Amino acid sequence: MTRNLLNIDTSTKLAGLIGHPVGHSLSPYLQGRLASHMGINMAYLGFDVEPGTLKSMINGGLAMKAVGFNVTVPYKKDVMQYLSSIDPKAEKIGAVNTLKPKCGSFVGYNTDMPGFCRALKYDGVDVKGKNVVMIGAGGAANAVLCGLLEEGAAFVLVLNRTVSTAEALAERFRSDYPGQTIETWSLSDDYISFMKKPEFSDKPWIAIQCTSVGMHPDDTNTAIKDDEFYKLTDTGYDVIFNPSETEFMRRVKACGGRAFNGLKMLIFQGFRSFEIWNDVIVDDEFATELIPDMEELLSNN
Repeated sequence: MTRNLLNIDTSTKLAGLIGHPVGHSLSPYLQGRLASHMGINMAYLGFDVEPGTLKSMINGGLAMKAVGFNVTVPYKKDVMQYLSSIDPKAEKIGAVNTLKPKCGSFVGYNTDMPGFCRALKYDGVDVKGKNVVMIGAGGAANAVLCGLLEEGAAFVLVLNRTVSTAEALAERFRSDYPGQTIETWSLSDDYISFMKKPEFSDKPWIAIQCTSVGMHPDDTNTAIKDDEFYKLTDTGYDVIFNPSETEFMRRVKACGGRAFNGLKMLIFQGFRSFEIWNDVIVDDEFATELIPDMEELLSNN
């Protein structure tokens, strides 16, 4: 595996990750590799920000003239109150994960959505005009739903344990995408019969798994256990990347579909953050080199 070797000097740009905790994050490795690949003198550090100190961290970042930050749990929403402006897509999604300084403050962006869209394209998954079922209505689902609509999905069915949460998510996007349909159902209702309706029979479903169910160490679990669901699924995409093959993915494959994990989404959201900070474009092909190295990093940890 190629390791990034930093040559820090007085011209080194500072970027980093704000969250609590941050010790498990792959972002320092990813951003270090990007800096080396692009020939940019940038150091990326993890900042474990204790509750109640987020504002101080933001002010400190400005004082240090940091080129930017990523933001992870639990601060993706809380950080928004300290920003001078927020990108319209990030505002609609309701979460910010990337900060860039501008005129003495920070501007907020969401790179999860473009990262998800780039991952789909990289894997050859086209949702334009397709029927998509999305499992979950929590944190990741906000960016995923926005991405699906941006990419032209004709019909999105949101399944969630609490249908009111799914409906609140859908309602935020309906007015901005009037030509596309968002339906919500509870996971405890008969959504299988709904998915089998004649109007959906000409297009197999693409399924996006947005919950944390099945994440390591809960490797054998999945939010949906009914094989009938997977028989209706042509393609499955799980936002989880550890384990590399989730139970959701195994079930999709067992029923003849193709399945992908969320590692590329993580990689491409990192690409987009790096591009925002440094005003560059990172070639998607660099992901081909990164993917096996990051898979090895995950397996060793």
